[in-house]
Amino acid sequence: MILSLASILILVYFVLMETQMLVLAVMSVRSLRRDRLVEKHGRIDDLLSSDLSPPVSIIVPAYNEATGIVESVRSMSMLRYAKFEIIVVNDGSSDETLAELLDGFRMVEVTIPFRHEIDTADVRGIYRSTLPLPILVVDKENGGKTDALNAGINVAKYPYVLLTDADVVMDGECVLRAMRHVVEDRQRTIAVGGNIRPINGSTVNRGRVTDTHMPRGRLERMQILEYIRSFIGARPGLSLMNGLVLISGAFGIYRRDIMAQVGGFREGHLGEDMDLTMRLHKHMRDRGLEYRIVYAADAVCWTEVPVNRRILKKQRVRWHRGLSMVVKDFKHMLWNPRYGLLGMFTWPSFFLFEYVAPIVEVLGWFILPFSVITGDLNLAYAIPLTLFAFFLGAVNSLIGLYLDESYGYFSSPLDALR
Repeated sequence: MILSLASILILVYFVLMETQMLVLAVMSVRSLRRDRLVEKHGRIDDLLSSDLSPPVSIIVPAYNEATGIVESVRSMSMLRYAKFEIIVVNDGSSDETLAELLDGFRMVEVTIPFRHEIDTADVRGIYRSTLPLPILVVDKENGGKTDALNAGINVAKYPYVLLTDADVVMDGECVLRAMRHVVEDRQRTIAVGGNIRPINGSTVNRGRVTDTHMPRGRLERMQILEYIRSFIGARPGLSLMNGLVLISGAFGIYRRDIMAQVGGFREGHLGEDMDLTMRLHKHMRDRGLEYRIVYAADAVCWTEVPVNRRILKKQRVRWHRGLSMVVKDFKHMLWNPRYGLLGMFTWPSFFLFEYVAPIVEVLGWFILPFSVITGDLNLAYAIPLTLFAFFLGAVNSLIGLYLDESYGYFSSPLDALR
């Protein structure tokens, strides 16, 4: 009896998980339709005029990135946007990262006064390019990625900062499309997240993705579907509710003053991007301030996903340890009406279906087969629940693929079919 009940509860859990995903997918359809309408009549090219576009500081932490750092920064310098600066923070690299940057962009050391609002490791020097490129290099003692980002926030002179990684490939209009959401509501918008897409199987030429195809490896394909379900099938819906719990560290634009107020990134936190997003919510809610944290599905940034199980396991263990830290720090916000839909729906959903899910899955692998062997499983309930869970999962995947294909990211429709 106990085994049968436990088995049914596990199956009900997965039905509820996929139902929650379906709700978000439906809301994502609505959110993306609204975005398309605004973009159609908003004349996005008008944002290229400097009087409409708030300037942005792009902050790139770099540690032992000598091989590709110059090419990466050069591609960022060609982004379509009215006014921006690129701040590369050399986090005490032990290779030739600093030398490559100084030589590649003909940099000279300068004395620039900057704010020390966030504590960081010592800055050893600041360099500016003598080329007609808005590039700064901050050379500092090693303190880790979050410390490097905080140093960049201190040095940034513009009101918005874009935090990214040295190894990502940005779409040429990603900043323009993300900042459109800021221009829509400059007073309330404090952060904008971008659409992170796996680059595996695609062709990159001079810092731009020129040909997109589905990779051959099954593991990579599964991750692409996972990213599509998350970034296209769920996050637009979460954004519609102002309930985003995570802005990916690969691409996120923030108001610099709010970042300074919350103290930037916390050192030693494995889930630094989620921790920051939740602290932004808490900061604004606790002070009764109107705000919004939005998601821009058409602001695309490309990154490589793990190609084998060993790397994938290492990545996911780190992600879940980071999530555990965030859950511990913000458990008081769970089912707390003070935090609106974030506290009552999106954060509890993330807790139940991201944090708890691996535990339920492991139990399921043991309990379900054992209850079948012992004859305790009530198949009259179990089979319909299993089929319904798989059906909902397939529907969620298809909705995500449909929404993704509407943007035409893949070079061939066959890739979506695969």
